[in-house]
Amino acid sequence: MAKSTLQNIPVSAGEIIDLEIDSMAYDNSAVARYKDFIIFVDRGAPGDSVKAQITTLRPNYARAKITEIKGSDPNHRIEADCKLFKVCGGCQWQHLPYEKQLEQKDLLLQNFFAKLNLTDRVLKSILGADNSWNYRNKVQYPVRTMEKTGRLKAGYFEWHSNDLINIKYCPIQNSLFDNIVETVRELAPKYRMTAYNGKNKTGWLRHICVRVGENTKEALLTLVAISENLSYSQEFANEVMNKHPELVGVCININTNTTNVIYGPKTKVLKGRGYFFEAIGDLQFKISATSFFQVNTSQTIKLLEILNNFASLTGQENILDAYCGVGLMSLFLAKNAKQVIGIEEIKQSIDDATFSAKENNIQNAIFINAKVENRIKDVLEKYKPEIIILDPPRAGCNKTILESVLNTEVKKIIYTSCNPNTLSRDLEILNNHYTVKSVQPIDMFPHTYHIECIVLLERKYRPNTVCGN
Repeated sequence: MAKSTLQNIPVSAGEIIDLEIDSMAYDNSAVARYKDFIIFVDRGAPGDSVKAQITTLRPNYARAKITEIKGSDPNHRIEADCKLFKVCGGCQWQHLPYEKQLEQKDLLLQNFFAKLNLTDRVLKSILGADNSWNYRNKVQYPVRTMEKTGRLKAGYFEWHSNDLINIKYCPIQNSLFDNIVETVRELAPKYRMTAYNGKNKTGWLRHICVRVGENTKEALLTLVAISENLSYSQEFANEVMNKHPELVGVCININTNTTNVIYGPKTKVLKGRGYFFEAIGDLQFKISATSFFQVNTSQTIKLLEILNNFASLTGQENILDAYCGVGLMSLFLAKNAKQVIGIEEIKQSIDDATFSAKENNIQNAIFINAKVENRIKDVLEKYKPEIIILDPPRAGCNKTILESVLNTEVKKIIYTSCNPNTLSRDLEILNNHYTVKSVQPIDMFPHTYHIECIVLLERKYRPNTVCGN
């Protein structure tokens, strides 16, 4: 097969062209066409008429940045609330009214699932947030030390850049975080906290992480660093916690790796607890510094309601919750199920789930610390669940997992995903033996392009072949 080339592309790098934008893309850009060639325009909006400069060329598309907005549709483009929006990569769609963000996400999902040939009304309209601001219950800021002043910068990176934006106010996260992060910045010189520089291996601090239980008002501060060695660490913890009584603990997480993974395997508690509690309905969840929990608490409640409706439990079902995390879905469903078995790779999350089960007096939940692909076959054979909950990371399900599911008699799958791209890929495989009965999107991430979907699948027939045969 001949390799794709850049020949016959109607634009060149650096060229400035006139474009009409018609829709949003699944990132920070919008979609325009120039002589039938796709151009992704950074920070564009539907209805924009722009001059844009080509920044990237690929065989099937190009990227461009706006040099002039000649005209725009006021129904689709507004002034962003955040003053840093034009440079910050933390969120991407603030320049669209919220109702238009939801419309564009619905259009994106229609494109993602087009190959599945879903029947009418299977793909539902996205459920928007009642409040699209101050919803994030977690912040994870990388840090830099400013050469001239020695002060600490903390924030998000620019889009397509390694330049760090120093953020003192972010309208999509809990307002408590701004104050706590600012305190860490102010105290950094006093306690000789300098940002770790991976190139010359100097410095100490990598990330500032703050989490909060929206319903319990408990907050937790974690400094991710290359070692646990911080001079006068107890004094630092005392000073921060005295200034912010919402904090129930201050921790150091040690990460010596050179990857993009934020947390390392060890967490040291400097003061207080290394975890906080969140309340969902009548359940209390323990959440440790490095454990996963949904970032939008109010939308999580809606997600659990959808999950409960899809499960339609009678009290006789065994449920397998793959990628169970701290047991959010497991414990929520356990009260109406016969038994729930959760599998999770991260040991701290399993410890949290086990603790929460005891705390809530739930005795029909079992939690297994393992990679899902390594244990799912054994668990399926031993417990023979009627329902499987799949809630994988953005990369989607390992093929081994899908093969194991397809070769069982599981009647129902509920697949929760934060990545429509890998979700649609996995649904194409599951569609061999399962019918997609309902796809309910929910906006867990307002003002960003990210989309959460909960999918109900029901078995067509008993399998007698493996995945892909």
